[in-house]
Amino acid sequence: MSLPVKLGFVPASRTLFDQELAITVRDDVMESLRAAGVAPVAPGPELTANGLVQTPEEARKTAALFEDSGVAGVVVGALNFGNEIPAALAALGRVEKPVLLFGIGEEGRLTRGSRRDAFCGLISIATALRHREARFCFPRRAIAYPRDFTDAFAEFARVCRAVDGVRGAVYGQIGPRPADFESCVFDEVSLLRKLGIRVAPLPLSTVYSRADSVAEARVRDTFADMDGTVNRGGASDLELSRMARMEVTFEDIIAENGLDGLAVQCWTSFQDDYGISPCFAMARLTERGIPCACEADVHGALSMHLLSLLAGSPAGLADWNNRHHEMDNVFSAWHCGVFPPSFSSGKKVLDMHRILAESTGVEEGKRGTLELSMDLGPVTMLRVTENPWEGWQVLLAEGEVIAASGEPFGSNGWVSVDDVDALYAEVLRGFPHHTAIARGKVGGASVVASYFLGLEPVTPLSSEEGHLQIGPAL
Repeated sequence: MSLPVKLGFVPASRTLFDQELAITVRDDVMESLRAAGVAPVAPGPELTANGLVQTPEEARKTAALFEDSGVAGVVVGALNFGNEIPAALAALGRVEKPVLLFGIGEEGRLTRGSRRDAFCGLISIATALRHREARFCFPRRAIAYPRDFTDAFAEFARVCRAVDGVRGAVYGQIGPRPADFESCVFDEVSLLRKLGIRVAPLPLSTVYSRADSVAEARVRDTFADMDGTVNRGGASDLELSRMARMEVTFEDIIAENGLDGLAVQCWTSFQDDYGISPCFAMARLTERGIPCACEADVHGALSMHLLSLLAGSPAGLADWNNRHHEMDNVFSAWHCGVFPPSFSSGKKVLDMHRILAESTGVEEGKRGTLELSMDLGPVTMLRVTENPWEGWQVLLAEGEVIAASGEPFGSNGWVSVDDVDALYAEVLRGFPHHTAIARGKVGGASVVASYFLGLEPVTPLSSEEGHLQIGPAL
């Protein structure tokens, strides 16, 4: 997740305006992009006149450069009035990517001499993009100086990383959803058509069979790593070995199928037929950037994937579980034991799936959940879903993990939000019981990423204002 995002930069200019001013500020923008952690790709003077984009032919060359370089998004800067047609052609190319527009302010008070007129020119570039039904965003202050755009560039890079990562992703579905959980149904063809996401189904029987034949050396290494990173609680060597085998098996399946995430039927076959709960292995893979959703929740895996790319850190899957008994706007973000270990700097203990153990009266085969309490601090929650009346939507909310009375088993964080009732109302109106959750506040970037993915954001709570604004609703 730490590799710089490649962004194309279109230095939009008109030949009628001062070329030296445009050339100088072009280099300043490149420095601002690098300061934002971006790897900028822009035409140089060997490709276009002065390294600017001013004609349709220069736009064609620039678009080809972006395509060959594999950029995840494009920033278009009106360095002066800018020529809107070449700017739009260069930005969109043959494959549409997220686009950010900005313009450069004047050097000082207006005179009869040299001037930029980017304030007006950026409107023309936006108009050309609207004519082509293209989505775009822009900074909250769209006309400024290169150093003023660094935060907006950094947020746009997160958006582009997320959009590029989710489009065309491949998720493995290990086993069918639990029969009683209609909440986890999804339309595979609709997901493919909307986001190009493909789902690779894998039978549980195949997974169990493969786990019995993985290389013993890898099992031993994974066993030792597991043993060194968690309090084993009552887990035996045999049970921990089975967890290690399953992690190695998941790794092989992910590599062979080019998977970006997993949605696992984590109960009850795993406990009855393989003798463990797979939660700890799933949590460790999530920690390493491969989101693993519970209960074969494919949309849950998508939500975790999208949020982890936006946050730049792992996202867990939680139930909207329980309202706090004393604190009105606090609820439990909880699951049986599959949160990524980095969610807690405190005690982490292997335990058993207590709901299954208590409901069946049998503890055997239930161990493998990860008990932890989330560290205090800000969090973002995100859930993608599809329903027949609103289409594709994404619920976004920010909150704060706080200290609160009550000690649920499993993985848990007590989350304080502005208005639990408003949040809960939106969940009831259109979302299932699972949400992705990640540390930090990225609600602003999440809204912009949703826009570029064609998902309607649902935001029942106030959130920190991001650095970007979205363009036209298409």
